[in-house]
Amino acid sequence: MRGTPSIGLTFAMLALLAGCVASGPAGDVATGPEVAPDAPSALSADESFRKAMALGRDGRLGEAAQWYERAAEAGHPQAQYVLATMYRTGQGVPRDAAAAASWYRRAADSGNAWAQFTLANMLMHGEGATADPAEGIRLYEAAAGQGHREAQYNLGALYYNGEGVGRDYAQAEAWFRRAAAQGDQWSQFALGRMYSVPHDGVGLDPVRAAAWYRLAARNGRAEGEIEAGRIEAKLSPAERASVRNLVRTLIAGGAAGGNTAPDAAANTGL
Repeated sequence: MRGTPSIGLTFAMLALLAGCVASGPAGDVATGPEVAPDAPSALSADESFRKAMALGRDGRLGEAAQWYERAAEAGHPQAQYVLATMYRTGQGVPRDAAAAASWYRRAADSGNAWAQFTLANMLMHGEGATADPAEGIRLYEAAAGQGHREAQYNLGALYYNGEGVGRDYAQAEAWFRRAAAQGDQWSQFALGRMYSVPHDGVGLDPVRAAAWYRLAARNGRAEGEIEAGRIEAKLSPAERASVRNLVRTLIAGGAAGGNTAPDAAANTGL
């Protein structure tokens, strides 16, 4: 899954917490002096969240965590997600996988797609909670239904490999296509393989295979360039032109890729 030994590490959440860690020994975090939050009635959940973001941008994660927790307790899904990520990575608060899973659950139940995706990752491997692949798959489906491309990729990989679900190449193709259309290079590469090597329920299509490999290469999978070249060497000039036209069409439709970090990432400083 995702080209790593496990689904576990969520790169976008690590990016969410980047930029606020002081230089120094690994794991050390500059939190500044601890300041007690204002009177509980002073700020709304949204205001507490904004204050936490400001503190996070200043690198004052210990203080930020207090304000995220206040907003999270008041039911703010983004605050719940960010606080969970802080507990999962141990930044600004002690690392606590169980607390992370609990806060991800609250955010996931409020419909936060990144929380659904990350909690699914944790449940697939028993991180912070008892392993529950069935619930993990349900959460992937919830996130994927909201357009979360990493969840779509992971579902495709589960169906492709028959992990937690029956092996179903047609289902895998469908999920890979949804993620690939949003620029996911892993899904694009997977489609290249599925259209160039026989898979039950999926038709061979060298033009589409080469096009998806080209897009995967464009988005960072260098092997895609090699695989596309091998396929195109056997195509006619008209078919190679079709590959180029399809690549242009897919790029115009959004398959060129882009940032999928959580909405909070641009503003929290975390």
